[in-house]
Amino acid sequence: MALGFRDIEVFSADPKDLPADLSTIYAQTVAAGTAEILRVAKLNEVIIACYAMHGPLLEEGESNTDYVLQMVAVQEQYRHQNVGRWLMGHAIGVAESKGGRGLQVPHTAHQDFFLTLGFKADATIGGFRFQMIQE
Repeated sequence: MALGFRDIEVFSADPKDLPADLSTIYAQTVAAGTAEILRVAKLNEVIIACYAMHGPLLEEGESNTDYVLQMVAVQEQYRHQNVGRWLMGHAIGVAESKGGRGLQVPHTAHQDFFLTLGFKADATIGGFRFQMIQE
């Protein structure tokens, strides 16, 4: 049976709420205390995926408004069902609702995934960047 996006709910979470496999990925990719936003996707009350990001890290005088995606992970049995794609749409929406003008991914892993979502390679950050549509 294919997953329907209406079957998946997204919630704020604490890292201690993550199941072991997602907790391991989180610990390997997110420096302690740096994820301002952690969201989990639940299917029938079970966490199946998550993402973590933080707002702009500004030096004095800077005006960068890009949010930074630290990680997105989907439990193995739910991969290739567009859960990650759906979560990325959610992350973009959250960043934009908080005033973000872009979403950076500061690594080059999963290149095809990010490029198919409209991210562009950005050598200045060593990864990818999604530019929000300005109104």
